[in-house]
Amino acid sequence: GMSHLFDRTTVECCLPSVAVTAISILQNNQVISALSSYLVNLSTSVKLKLFNHQAIHIICPSKTLILCCGGHSVCLIDANKMSIVQPECRLSDWVVSAQWFEEDKIAVLYAHNSVALLSRSGFKTLTIVRCDSCCIVYGGCLIMEGPDLVCCSGTVFNRPLLWKPFSEQKGRVLAEYSGHTGVIFDIKVTALKLYTVSDDRTLIIWDRSTGTILNRLYGHTARVLKVCLAQDMQCVVTVGEDNQCVVWCEDTGLVVRKFTPHTGYGIRSIAYKDGLIVTGGWDSSVMELQLPNKTVDKTFPKFTSSSPSDPPKWVMWLSSSELLAQLTSGELRVYDTLNGFNILVDQHESMFKDYSKFCKVGNVTIIGGITGVFCLIDNTTKIFNYTESRKKSKVFSLTTVAVRSNVPDKFVCCQAEGELTLFSVSEDPGQIVVISSFVLPKSKNRWVTAAFSNHRHLIIGDRRGGVHLYSLTGDYRKPLCSIPGLHGENGISQISAQENSLITTIGRDGIMRFFKTTNETLTIVQKDKVLPGVGWIEKLETNLSGTIAYYFHGQCFKATILETCETFLSVECGGGHRSWDMYKDGDVIKFAYISSPDINVVQQRTCLVKFKRHQSNISHGSEIHSAIYVDNEFITASEDCSLIVHSADLSRRVAGHISSVRCLCATVSGIVFSAGGRGSLKAWRKPCHTPDLELVCDYSVVSDTHISVGYNSSYKFDKRNPDNDQRVISVDCCMSKDPLYSCFVLCGLSNGTIHLLQYSHQHKFSRLLSDYQTNCITRVMLLQVEHSDSSQCLALVSATTFGMVNVLWVEESMVADKYSERLHSSGVNGMDVRINETILEILTIGDDGDVIRSTLDRPLGFKSKARRTVHFSAGIAVKFLDSSKIVSVGSDQRMFVMDLSLQPVYCCYVDVPDPHDLTLSSDNPSDEEIKVLVCGKGYQEFRIKIPKIRY
Repeated sequence: GMSHLFDRTTVECCLPSVAVTAISILQNNQVISALSSYLVNLSTSVKLKLFNHQAIHIICPSKTLILCCGGHSVCLIDANKMSIVQPECRLSDWVVSAQWFEEDKIAVLYAHNSVALLSRSGFKTLTIVRCDSCCIVYGGCLIMEGPDLVCCSGTVFNRPLLWKPFSEQKGRVLAEYSGHTGVIFDIKVTALKLYTVSDDRTLIIWDRSTGTILNRLYGHTARVLKVCLAQDMQCVVTVGEDNQCVVWCEDTGLVVRKFTPHTGYGIRSIAYKDGLIVTGGWDSSVMELQLPNKTVDKTFPKFTSSSPSDPPKWVMWLSSSELLAQLTSGELRVYDTLNGFNILVDQHESMFKDYSKFCKVGNVTIIGGITGVFCLIDNTTKIFNYTESRKKSKVFSLTTVAVRSNVPDKFVCCQAEGELTLFSVSEDPGQIVVISSFVLPKSKNRWVTAAFSNHRHLIIGDRRGGVHLYSLTGDYRKPLCSIPGLHGENGISQISAQENSLITTIGRDGIMRFFKTTNETLTIVQKDKVLPGVGWIEKLETNLSGTIAYYFHGQCFKATILETCETFLSVECGGGHRSWDMYKDGDVIKFAYISSPDINVVQQRTCLVKFKRHQSNISHGSEIHSAIYVDNEFITASEDCSLIVHSADLSRRVAGHISSVRCLCATVSGIVFSAGGRGSLKAWRKPCHTPDLELVCDYSVVSDTHISVGYNSSYKFDKRNPDNDQRVISVDCCMSKDPLYSCFVLCGLSNGTIHLLQYSHQHKFSRLLSDYQTNCITRVMLLQVEHSDSSQCLALVSATTFGMVNVLWVEESMVADKYSERLHSSGVNGMDVRINETILEILTIGDDGDVIRSTLDRPLGFKSKARRTVHFSAGIAVKFLDSSKIVSVGSDQRMFVMDLSLQPVYCCYVDVPDPHDLTLSSDNPSDEEIKVLVCGKGYQEFRIKIPKIRY
């Protein structure tokens, strides 16, 4: 950084949360990664800042040293001590690839298709050879073959070029390979083959000597960025912008495994060693995937009923080898899946011939029929017992009641008129005991699909997607709280409890919702989509392998690990509306389903991948548009439609927006406002010292409509109305003195309008006024002004893409004065305003790179105080640090600290590409240390210390 000679301002840079641009596995199996200009040893947590303003793109280790390259910069690291041996040195061209050449020399491939030989000491250029084909190179590979250095260049004209720069042929091209239709991003070379990945989304395996394409492999849905070889497993691994890591069989070209371990804009880096795949993504995380050495095997047994005219009605697993099935005639048969025979265990045609329901509780199977009679079967001894329910009516459902940790020992029977009976199954298989009875609220499909209990409550999910809370401590039969239709008309499939005491429900709408139980009510805390594009989630299971989702997608039953998005089981069974059951026997999954007149069984060894994620904090993986500090934590808003609350101990992602989140602001009372696409404005309650956000108000600024909070919304987005496509670009708030209202909120929209709203203590918005300002709004600020007579006035400050700054003075909900001034020749990107009595001091920064400090005196108008071109390119954001200092950031990735005359006193580079905003941790000008957060494609925190003069 640059510091002014007489200024004592210092800036401390923290480790950024940005894309992982390079990965390598050392000989001692330690994993090192690059976060922009920082090198991080994930095994020892050692962090080194290598370059001033360049991201690391290449990590090339030797036995004792690590060569790091990025752009024009190179440096050397001691691999054992993780210390810098040779500091940053700037080369003459962009480095595309690097390779150790003997012990004391380094070969580098430049972006203009030339190879230079550098000395290890000082990186002096010993010789340089230019290829005969002069072109730009996006990807390439350097390897040693005996004494010769082989170079393969990936050109912009879609052809790999093979040449040997230090041989007798020098720059002559020895082989040219034609087959790609896009720019080549990465290449790997062996003695016999060439492996290339390209902009055309393919991996091509070539015969090196003849140039013949041995395999052209399709599997990625976006550009393929990196390729590495897993020769010990005869596989090739590729990663790309679709976030997929694909393991290919080199001989057959088939996909062996496919993972999606990252989110956001793709996987930027990959390394492989001895079955371990390490990937680095845009989401600032590193994922280790240890491939199993077992093979995935499947078997497909099939069992046919004794008579084709008597097909099975339902099927269920009794044990790892036995299936219980009921035939249309009412017969109960046990099928031995190991030996392939079946036996008749019972026959009650009159009782279960036309209708039956069943569930399994521990080692007991319960069957209920149309007359209300229960049949209890010991799954081991096959001993039967029959008992009648208290209400002799049709059994609509039998549902096992889940508990948090123990083996379930209860079930719920739902009968006519919503009559619910909670039973306990004793160790004696012939006994069930009635615990209590309840009434299910009326609905179209009035039966139970999921149930959960703790020591105080019974929670029921019904076929219409409703959730109902019952008390187990009293005689009250009706629900204490009901949320009808929460998960849609297909119902709820699972209810469970988390370690933090939150209740979760999973529905056949693909949504997982989190509840807390307070004051005998259910309050929705959060909701998440389990898997994109998947509706029918049947079950979530967490074990040592991760969280596994079992679900139906189209005609298939599938199982997917959520952490890696690997689908390791897919059975084409016709869908979930047929009778089916699943059993886990160690690492083998057994799935049985009926396809009349057969019972089909699929047995598959899972061979799950062991994974480990390295990530200091949750990240978005896409652009962060805005950030704010609240209670020593900070909240980020992103293009991925989510918010993340970043805490020192725990961070949490909060969903709720249906389009990108563009802006944030917060009140001192802990209300956070987020706004963005489709005119959406949401209010969240932020409890102190917890990474939680509770949605309390959902509002459309465009249509002036409140959207119901909690469950299914009645508000429908009208795509035909062009106004609904407007975005809230900026939002600000200030407290209100009106006892009926909490605060004022100002929104600036992309259609050039600003809206002043009042926010009540009942979490409702009411619109006070609107104003049209011709151009798209880029920034708004709202300030409260108190006159000498204690009357209140609001200053509404807005900036536009035309370089205009507009100020509205609002008194008693009416515009009293309006001032406009064009301060910049192009758009205003950042603005900050502070007030001194009735004079506004306004800071702006624009596309022209200028920072302007001006004042607005209400009677006199605008007056320019200082102007300076600070940034080489567009300025992005500017803030008052304290009474004497200003901070700004630009798209040139430089952050300046300036005095009030706009004279820079400190400058440093930020590691965040494409900055969007900056925010401060403190509004108190007396604080000596102020945190500054710069956000864009990632985020980075800075601690600025401004010593105060003490008298």
